[in-house]
Amino acid sequence: MVLDGLSSLGSAAVDPLWRPLLTWTVLALPLWALLNWTDRLHPNAEYRLSQILLAALPAGMGAVVIAEMMPGAPHSPMLPARSLVVLPAIEASTGSASSAPWTWMHAVGLLTVGALGVGLFQLGRFVLDVAAVGRARQHLEAAARPSLQSEVDRLRERFGVHRPVQVCTSSDAAVPMTLGGLHPTILVPDRLVDATEKLRMTLRHELVHIRRWDDCAQLVERLVAALFAGHPLVGRLQVRIAEARERACDAAVLNDEKTPAGDYARLLTTFADEGASHRLGALSLSESPSSLIDRLSAMRSSMPSLLSSRFALGTVLITVGLALTLGVVACSDGVAPPASTDDSATTESSSASPEDGEVFMVVEDPPELVGGMSALQESISYPEAAKEAGIEGRVIVQFIVDQEGSVTNPKVTRGVQEVLDQAALNAVKAQEFKPGRQDGETVKVQMSLPVTFKLPSQQSSETSGPDASIRIDPPPGAPKIQDASMLHSVGYPDLAVKAGIEGTVHVTLTVDEQGIPQNPRVTQSVHESLDATALEFVQNASFTPVQNGGTPSRTQMTLPIRFDLSNTDE
Repeated sequence: MVLDGLSSLGSAAVDPLWRPLLTWTVLALPLWALLNWTDRLHPNAEYRLSQILLAALPAGMGAVVIAEMMPGAPHSPMLPARSLVVLPAIEASTGSASSAPWTWMHAVGLLTVGALGVGLFQLGRFVLDVAAVGRARQHLEAAARPSLQSEVDRLRERFGVHRPVQVCTSSDAAVPMTLGGLHPTILVPDRLVDATEKLRMTLRHELVHIRRWDDCAQLVERLVAALFAGHPLVGRLQVRIAEARERACDAAVLNDEKTPAGDYARLLTTFADEGASHRLGALSLSESPSSLIDRLSAMRSSMPSLLSSRFALGTVLITVGLALTLGVVACSDGVAPPASTDDSATTESSSASPEDGEVFMVVEDPPELVGGMSALQESISYPEAAKEAGIEGRVIVQFIVDQEGSVTNPKVTRGVQEVLDQAALNAVKAQEFKPGRQDGETVKVQMSLPVTFKLPSQQSSETSGPDASIRIDPPPGAPKIQDASMLHSVGYPDLAVKAGIEGTVHVTLTVDEQGIPQNPRVTQSVHESLDATALEFVQNASFTPVQNGGTPSRTQMTLPIRFDLSNTDE
């Protein structure tokens, strides 16, 4: 169903994409406003601050991913917390078979589709531009002039440029430009060859760009702008960086006493009405008339510039960069597990200390839920606010059952949203257990409970009938699935039912000592829809590990999952 797909996509994209993106926007806007407001910054400071502002977006999102992969981070939302005693998964639903209405999560999914589409389009254009630069470089190799090359080599040594630089001339080039890379190429119009002084100033300008690695920086900026093309601030920031880059380069060129400011300004004016090929993505000496006015004004300005020293600028850049990146990470809910919303959880945590008794993860007689799983199922209700917002997902609650059978220290080890997390916590706190026993004595046992909140869809009503069946044929001696009935909640894919697709999917996985499935993969495929359903079931299943000498052992197994439509009417 389209609406179900949009809702799932929106839910999946909130934490890794939209939350960091929104955080970056909120943090970047004040600095963006400051850059627009002040004209006291040194051109190089304005350029570098604009670059840091853009770089903080991918850096922050990358830091979020890295933080989630660190050992102290929460586990995957598909897996329960690493406690051996895992209760069978519970699914909470609204009890209605009708499709969920349009919610804001559908809008987030639709926005995600639009952002991905724009990003892929711009990324394709970027790849074509890079290919065009490569082709242009090959054609220009024949246009190299040895007399100009010697001048470039002399200036390159004088400006401290360590990369080899090639210079070429072309009658088709309207303005000077640099084709960047590890071996940059400066393209000069034929009409500059005989104008010696203008040629030298042009080469100085382009060599300053190369010395500062502006050509490679521009390539990275265009890649980031393509990936986040759907964000309006990113595009405007890219334009600002391009303009600030030219002003910073002008300031560096004019620091050379051999470049008169008046002659250099007239050179810029000469190329004001020309334009470089945007397809080449090159660094061009020519800019738009509005940018040219800003460049000439900056050259004439006698006001003292802020952050003109390297030490001050470096300190500010490091501070701003870290603040933006860490701000994005800190505001991402995916980095740290949600804290318990009940103050009693903090006070009860002392019950898990070694002074009050060891907490077991493996016991001879695990705790038994008073009233069975049905009592737990009845105590879980789908919050109305979550239903109206279209929020669904899997919450994993970890807790300890003490010697009296009471639930202590409950906490969410993987959450979805505050209201769903709290609903799962409230249900667990209301339960009573028959205490677990080890060597005949009651002991504390750590347990986990996966609770899946799922809104009903049209698919579930169409595939739950007796005609479409799913069954499991586990091999002898393999780890047992604790609750195979949850397979029915996954449902026979509607597409497979309509297409008459059936067969047996083999999923190979490793069940670790805690009964948690690891690295599940399809080793015998039937159809992608059945494969995905089988994988979803295995990833959400809880197993009883095989005992080896009384100790749980790690076991690799292949689980056949049979999808059968044999009773379906033709």
